[in-house]
Amino acid sequence: MSGAAVWRFGRCSLIAVAFLTAQPSNRLAAQQVAPNRANDYLFPTTVQDARAIWVNPARLGVLREASIYAELAVEDPGSKGRLRQINGGFNSRGLSFGYQRDILDNGVRGSTYRLGLAGGSGGLAAGFDIARYEGGGTHATGWDLGTSYVALPSLTLAFVATNLGQPIVRGLRQRLTVVPGFTWQPPPVPALGLSADARITPDSVASYAFGASWRAASTSRWPIEIIARLDTDRGLRRGAFAFGLSIGGQDRGGLVASTPGAVSRISALSLYGLPAPRR
Repeated sequence: MSGAAVWRFGRCSLIAVAFLTAQPSNRLAAQQVAPNRANDYLFPTTVQDARAIWVNPARLGVLREASIYAELAVEDPGSKGRLRQINGGFNSRGLSFGYQRDILDNGVRGSTYRLGLAGGSGGLAAGFDIARYEGGGTHATGWDLGTSYVALPSLTLAFVATNLGQPIVRGLRQRLTVVPGFTWQPPPVPALGLSADARITPDSVASYAFGASWRAASTSRWPIEIIARLDTDRGLRRGAFAFGLSIGGQDRGGLVASTPGAVSRISALSLYGLPAPRR
């Protein structure tokens, strides 16, 4: 891709960030309500299967093939562990559907349905999804937009705008948030990926995330991928860690553990599977 194209992409991203941060702040409580588990360990530049509908809908159009997935997430695994989230979905050449079931406190149950569409060509992909929130007296709708751009063979950029429409879910307004990010694969070690992103609300930078991944050569019978991610607040103070291991190629399964910033305990554990549809 030409340097001029990279400049145009970056300039458009900066203009969008400036516009969004110029909007008036909202005094209602601003936080995610049961975010999808995939957002704890994936980046908007790394996901390329059906889970992309929760992270960056543009990435649904990166691989022109079908994928399905299912995931279970447990809070405080062990004798006091509690199942908190069940989710799954499929992607078929950019057309995707996702479902998330949350087991919340005080007997509240929540459901989120997402329908996404994406396409891409020449290293550039774009997509959107519409989210419908139900349960706990909630009936709300929001939507997301995403882009992904391969600026260099070793560098992928992404820009996502989430919670457009700022739906109110169980009494909490979901803040309009933009997420610029990148993944760099050092040419000497293409199996290694270094990623970062930022979450920016209309009045401030909410958080940063930094990650690394390593995947064995795809020619291996059982390729292994290892991921690590650090989330911080806007002052770069540690907030949470995530560590994951997956095994397999087209048919793949993985386990992801999350800890607080002090790494004092495992706060969440999830198990997911990505079976490849047979033709």
